[in-house]
Amino acid sequence: MVERRVKAYAGGMNAPSIPLTVNRLVIVRAANRVSLALLDEAAGLALTGPLRVLDGGNCINIYPLARALRRRTAALTAALRNVRLSRAFTCYQMLALLTETPADGTPTLALDLLGTFYDESVPLYESQRLLRLAILELLRLRTGGPLTVSARPPGQLAANRQPLYETLLSVAEELR
Repeated sequence: MVERRVKAYAGGMNAPSIPLTVNRLVIVRAANRVSLALLDEAAGLALTGPLRVLDGGNCINIYPLARALRRRTAALTAALRNVRLSRAFTCYQMLALLTETPADGTPTLALDLLGTFYDESVPLYESQRLLRLAILELLRLRTGGPLTVSARPPGQLAANRQPLYETLLSVAEELR
């Protein structure tokens, strides 16, 4: 089993490292859309080579990522070129992103994966069906390279979508 540890720093204080492991589906339970630890993980990975970021909640802000990179290197432009960002605005687009992503060894961060699945304009049964297909894609991707997924529980307005969150957590091989 291949494992890399990335030390996470939030405001100069040590935060727990997030292991990047091949052949394990690691899910980070996030209170908000994107955590500082995940941004710091992204910065560390971007320094070492290509990084794929799949954004399901339109949540990644490049400026904090650039600041995290700037703290580590003067070669900011080169490090930012390593980041390949794709955004999904619907659960259909998220499934398409996952399906089209090759399992080629590139570390992948899927941020706020369920954000699009919480959309009330899509019937719950359809969101559940699409999530089952997305999970199959996540299991495929985890065999090709490090994969970390962040997910947050639904807010009060989408409380009936809680089963989606529970379904995703139930397939995790590691929860953070």
